[in-house]
Amino acid sequence: MKYLVGIFLLFGLFFYSCATYSLKSKDIISLKEDVSQLQIEDRELKQNHADLYAKVDSYSNLIDTLNASVLELQNKISFLSQIINDLETNLDQTKSGNTLIPSSLYQRAYADYLTGKFELAYSNFKSFIEKYPSAELAAQAQFYMGECLYSRNMYVEAIDEYKKVEQNYKKSNFVVTSRLKIALCYEKISERTSAVKIFTSIIRDFPKSQEAVTSKEKLKKFDHNAQEK
Repeated sequence: MKYLVGIFLLFGLFFYSCATYSLKSKDIISLKEDVSQLQIEDRELKQNHADLYAKVDSYSNLIDTLNASVLELQNKISFLSQIINDLETNLDQTKSGNTLIPSSLYQRAYADYLTGKFELAYSNFKSFIEKYPSAELAAQAQFYMGECLYSRNMYVEAIDEYKKVEQNYKKSNFVVTSRLKIALCYEKISERTSAVKIFTSIIRDFPKSQEAVTSKEKLKKFDHNAQEK
């Protein structure tokens, strides 16, 4: 995974130091190879997740850690894919106006999110979707709009944003993750019945996902708490 650091440093420097860019086909091929390698690592991480679940009965903290790792890896895969799309369509980047290529605009929003500027990040993710509703990173941008609100404890509003992922990007890998976050939002606002319904739907529709594992753990806790009362 160390080579990823070099990749993102290279693109960060490249995007913000040049007014325009033009890469050769060999550079695009190299990027596609990086994406393929990331996808392999993504599959391996998910398999490790399943193997661990078969060995132990309860490991909620480990589940959360693995879920976060998978999410971050998927984010990197989509980001690199977006860069490839930008290059292949020969889009131009200018530092003077408000025009930014999709991957650069997303990078700016994501940087705000990582540094805790959730309100600004939300606004930038929203601008990204308005400008590029069909872009490679559109589903992710929509998901992180929900994450920005979730991080500010605005759970009811976050539910609406998470729902838009499945409504508008049904084939995205972020659909199941968004559905899980909806259930967690319902749990936060003490709407247990709604949370149980969503957790159950995840297990039914995505039985082999890490989100299904998390959902099973949550339902076990709900049952345990109910029995104690």
